Amino acid sequence: MKTVCVDNHILLWGIREEAGKEQEDMIPRAKAFFDDCQRSKIQIMVPSIVVGELLTAIEPKNHAMVLNLLKSSFLIPSYDAAASTVFAKLWRDNKSSGLTKELQNNHSATRQELKADCMIVAIAIVRKCNAIYSHDEKLKKFANGKIEVLEIPKIAYQEELEFVDSTGN
Repeated sequence: MKTVCVDNHILLWGIREEAGKEQEDMIPRAKAFFDDCQRSKIQIMVPSIVVGELLTAIEPKNHAMVLNLLKSSFLIPSYDAAASTVFAKLWRDNKSSGLTKELQNNHSATRQELKADCMIVAIAIVRKCNAIYSHDEKLKKFANGKIEVLEIPKIAYQEELEFVDSTGN
């Protein structure tokens, strides 16, 4: 079975239906992506790092409910020893090539953001994902060709229509 990894903003768009200014079109696009994955029997993986990022925007009293909903729909792997090995190599390679410094300087990326991105990439590689879906340029650059990073495709999405009969009901 094909498995793909998703980043936090895709969950925000497709599940929480939240988008920043000028990103409103991403909500139906993300929903269509999730529907297409379900129809195509593509398993979606949400690394525990991403779940943590998502939960920071949710009231703590709702964490258990949200986590249970996520677990019922997605594979949620933890950052483990195998991922830590891949993380260490990625981090060292990107640091020695100067990419880490470039992302910090040119993309205002913090060390913490880059480490979270590196952990997400490491988990996806260890879990043999076919791709990571993300619109984060820093994550794309940090993956550095080790795993494909794609933006969610533009798939036609039909919202629920409410039909009104000729009498206006």
